[in-house]
Amino acid sequence: MRQGACAVSRNMKDKSLNDFISLGLPSLITDSLTAGGFTEPTKIQSQAIPKLLEGRDMLGIAQTGSGKTAAFGLPILAGILGLTGRPRPMTTRALILAPTRELAVQIDENIRKFAGSKMKLDTVLVLGGVSRYHQVGKIAKGVDVVVATPGRLKDLMDDNKIRLNETRWLVLDEADRMLDMGFIAPVRAIAKQIGLRRQTMLFSATMAPEVEDLAKTLLKDPIKVEAAPQGSTVVKIDQRVIMSGSKAKRGVLNDLLADEKEGMERVIIFSRTKHGADRVAKNLAIDGHEAAAIHGNKSQNARQAALKGFANGSVRILVATDIAARGIDVTGITHVVNYELPDDPENYVHRIGRTGRNGASGIAITLCDGTEKSKLRDVERLIRRTLPVSGDVNLVEEAPVPRGARNAPGAPGGARTARNPKAKPRKFNSPRPGGERTKAAAPANGERPAQAKMVRRDSETGKVIGGKPGAKSGKPRWTKGQRDAGRARRASASA
Repeated sequence: MRQGACAVSRNMKDKSLNDFISLGLPSLITDSLTAGGFTEPTKIQSQAIPKLLEGRDMLGIAQTGSGKTAAFGLPILAGILGLTGRPRPMTTRALILAPTRELAVQIDENIRKFAGSKMKLDTVLVLGGVSRYHQVGKIAKGVDVVVATPGRLKDLMDDNKIRLNETRWLVLDEADRMLDMGFIAPVRAIAKQIGLRRQTMLFSATMAPEVEDLAKTLLKDPIKVEAAPQGSTVVKIDQRVIMSGSKAKRGVLNDLLADEKEGMERVIIFSRTKHGADRVAKNLAIDGHEAAAIHGNKSQNARQAALKGFANGSVRILVATDIAARGIDVTGITHVVNYELPDDPENYVHRIGRTGRNGASGIAITLCDGTEKSKLRDVERLIRRTLPVSGDVNLVEEAPVPRGARNAPGAPGGARTARNPKAKPRKFNSPRPGGERTKAAAPANGERPAQAKMVRRDSETGKVIGGKPGAKSGKPRWTKGQRDAGRARRASASA
């Protein structure tokens, strides 16, 4: 009897977490979620939302694509619904910090989607790379939610364009990425301006020791929610590796894109560097594919235009760097291709997390050459699994060739200076390829010429080569006026 009662209570407990209403959210928000197609909470949402509604601080770890935005966004919306009046000028009730512009745009879109049309919600994006005029204008009236990158927000704080003394909710999303990008000092300065009565949430897909140290200083008696082990990937993503030489990757990629069985309808290709992303996008365009590149050197408008074209289907392929790996949330991404493996194995998790989001399936393909085998082992060690390998499996592991300093003696690039001379400077009057410089022959009558004339002769035919390529024979190189001006300059210089 007792076992049956325990089983019933356990079933009722599991059932109570299968919808957003049972999590304690207001009906206005749950109606908006139902209208938007959100019916069943994910694991991180089921664990986080009830505790956050109680006002507790939280340290959350969840894999990319598991629904962290709703986990912290829905309790904030529920709290704002319980407030009366409007926020005061130049203040915000909630502040959400994100490391990249793309992630900030994604969070802002999701927050407004969760709120729906019935809830009057004022939000503002505070991003670099665009004019801050409209951002300052919206903040001056007072807003409910500010979604910002730390750099631009710190600039507005220094210029007294925003006050955080009335902020009640602080969220740090992808905190480990913020630390990697050097935002630790701005984050601490921003948190210092917010009152101690705030509710703080720190979410990340991975949790480095530095992030834990930051959490100790910002969070008060936090609840730790870990919906997935650190470094884990979505189970529904099919991952595999194709071994290929670095120069053969272009052909392998074209074969994959042309294979109908592969079904690469919407693809993200990740490159390690900005120049590499531009090169891959250019090669794809030459090979007849619609592709756009997105990286840190692009303006914010160009990045948003590329994302918009990729989202609406006008662009089939998006080439990106790791800076955008955590800020791209486009439905229907079928494939993620790692054209080059990242230096940090954790970025692999965020890259392939662009597909297989919210319960969907996806495919992740990695193109690996001989210099990247050590990086592949680091990735497999992090995700705790061995990836299937195909292609040139006998490819020999090679050590990456170190690139010399640009101003080193004999370096191919850079201006010629005393520290960067030519490897073997050619001596004056030495033979040149395709001809040699010799003195003109003496006249037949034996008279000595007034001045020896230097001419160039072809090494094979012995014919005199004109001093100026393509010049017509008999045409003087300088006019009389130019010669006189030159003599005058030399005379004044020697005087």
